[in-house]
Amino acid sequence: MDASKAGWLLPAPLARLSGTLLGGFVVRLAGWSMVIVLALTAIGYSTIYDREEREALEQLKAHLLERGRTESAIFQLAAANMDAFRDRFLDLYANPDILPNPDFDAFFQRGEDGATRLRREYFDGVINREGIGHKGMSGFIGANQQNIPAELKRRLVLSYHLLAEYGPAWNSRFINTTISMPENAMVMYWPAFAWGLEVEANLDMTAFSVVRSTMFPENPQRRAVWTPLYHDHTAKAWMVTYQLPVDYQGRHLINAGHDVLVNDLMDRLITDHLPGTYNFVLAADGHLVAHPLWMDRLRKELATINLKKLGDPGLLRIHALIGESVERRKVAPVAADDVWVVDDAEDGAYLAVTRLQGPDWWFIARYPKSLVAAKAHQAASAIMAMGMAYFLAMLALVFILLRRQVADPILQLKEASEKVAAGEYAAVADGQSRLPTAAQDEIGLLARSFQDMAARVRDASDSLAEQVVLRTEALEAANKQLEEWSLHDPLTGTHNRRAFDADLRSVHDLACRQGKAAFALVLAEIDHFQAYNDAYGAAAGDQVLRTLFRAVARQVGQGDRVYRHGGARLGIILTAVEPAALEGQVRQILDMVAGLALPHQRSPHAMVTLSAGLARFEPGMTTPADMVRLAEQRMEAARRGGSNRLVA
Repeated sequence: MDASKAGWLLPAPLARLSGTLLGGFVVRLAGWSMVIVLALTAIGYSTIYDREEREALEQLKAHLLERGRTESAIFQLAAANMDAFRDRFLDLYANPDILPNPDFDAFFQRGEDGATRLRREYFDGVINREGIGHKGMSGFIGANQQNIPAELKRRLVLSYHLLAEYGPAWNSRFINTTISMPENAMVMYWPAFAWGLEVEANLDMTAFSVVRSTMFPENPQRRAVWTPLYHDHTAKAWMVTYQLPVDYQGRHLINAGHDVLVNDLMDRLITDHLPGTYNFVLAADGHLVAHPLWMDRLRKELATINLKKLGDPGLLRIHALIGESVERRKVAPVAADDVWVVDDAEDGAYLAVTRLQGPDWWFIARYPKSLVAAKAHQAASAIMAMGMAYFLAMLALVFILLRRQVADPILQLKEASEKVAAGEYAAVADGQSRLPTAAQDEIGLLARSFQDMAARVRDASDSLAEQVVLRTEALEAANKQLEEWSLHDPLTGTHNRRAFDADLRSVHDLACRQGKAAFALVLAEIDHFQAYNDAYGAAAGDQVLRTLFRAVARQVGQGDRVYRHGGARLGIILTAVEPAALEGQVRQILDMVAGLALPHQRSPHAMVTLSAGLARFEPGMTTPADMVRLAEQRMEAARRGGSNRLVA
């Protein structure tokens, strides 16, 4: 390799040696060594990348295959249970000698509301004639069924006996077992909740999608039905419902079903994944079932979210990619134990996909391509390091050969560098330190450059003090910004209690000096807020606080401030409102909050409301605490008076 062409591959000091005989030799040696190192690194990187990619995808597919089988097991078990129940039910139903004339009234009774329900003792616990105890059972026949035919009575009593037999055995894996009927009747084994005793008399179950989807008009193929994922308020859990229509001689008799808890699946989604990856679940119909980045939104919605409504372009693209891959594979549905990989080139990731048996869900693991590249880079770096070690060894050999020719100049440069390290820049810059600056070769050029560098360092040190002053001023400005941030509440974005105390003290002192009613104080609290958190959860309570505080902040006039006084309480210091208009403005704030129509099932108003107390400054109020105490007393009076009101 020509020295002039290889010089650009080397560090600058060696490149300047290329004009000499020995320098040319050094440059050629260094150039060829660098080419060999780079070539070996490139070959090693390509080979290692292919291997790491192959191993990573195989590991990912194996992981997802095991996860798919694990998560599908509960759905398959639900279907197997209901198949067994159907077969047992039909065997008994088809035999006219089985319960030909059941004592229906011993099990069910009609209430004053018109609905017929399974007697309470079958939920609380009863011992039958064989000495076997039954409990956890409830049943319901809607008030629209006033004349219950004998065949339906037989079906209900037969369903009761089978549920009492099978329900306890399945309770360890399923929250309940239900038998619904197209005549608006249901028998249920659910030890945790007496549904049949609590449901409203006029409920028509056939009007809702779960039961309606099993009936002949909507399900002529008589397929089993899986509902979408939803969050059940009663069970406080994520679940899907499985319903199996059971027909006899062309007649729809019952639907056998389980509510399947999927809380464990949601938890494993977050915790059980390969390092650097994450898992999520999409429904084939375009809904988000579970995703570690969207769990708060899912908990708020309490159901799956339509991807178009969610508006996440990445998830929309992924759903389209997987849908196209399913079509290309011509597998509908995809086998439960099948895993395939989709290349999401736009996002730089691999998507391993398997279909969960039961609901039409895709279980997906996202594996960033950068993980493969990182492993390849690590191995390539090792190759590069070994090559560089060889490269440095060659340079050390050359250094030994040149030592005699450059030893003295290098020693002089060393002594000068020690003075620079000790801060004696002037001694080197002004020529007081001996350097081979008169030499006309490359060493002389290096010595002159070093002397010039010492001069620049000396000049730079003189300006360091000025830069320290500038940095100090910037730090003071940053501290002022931090002080401002300390006055704001991080949850609501409004001013906090610390700002409230300071501002109230300031306007109170000014009013005392002026001797007139210059301002007013409002303290307000969200009505029944603890009950709201109990009903909807702390995350929903935080969202209500953010929404309400921001709305009130927009409502108050310019120059007035809203503060988070603590918990669900807010304070407002009003300085820009005419005294005659004070009550009107505060009432407008309360009306605006009620107008937000934020649902609150535990409130007598069925929505989020405020109770407020208004205190005007009077010259006799010697401390801000006097106004706070008066506003608090009036606020409590407003709450005792029925809430959603102002006491002034």
